[in-house]
Amino acid sequence: MLDLIKALLPSICVGLLFWYVMRNIVRADRREREQIEKFYSEHEISERDNTELDDKAESDVMLTPVKSSEHEKGEHGTGDATRPHG
Repeated sequence: MLDLIKALLPSICVGLLFWYVMRNIVRADRREREQIEKFYSEHEISERDNTELDDKAESDVMLTPVKSSEHEKGEHGTGDATRPHG
């Protein structure tokens, strides 16, 4: 009986070591996937908030009346709003 235990002990130790390493790999992968999901969900929420702010800013700009003198002179005071100053 003792000879059987001596013969199987290296295999049992290697099996336990393999189980321990694989368990840690699977746990690390699970934690990494959770962190990636958290990152992308936060990024998506942030992007959605920025888009909503941009849309609100654009609608505010669209609702702001333009003075006739600013409209005639253009942005750079060239007299043509479509041509850049230069």
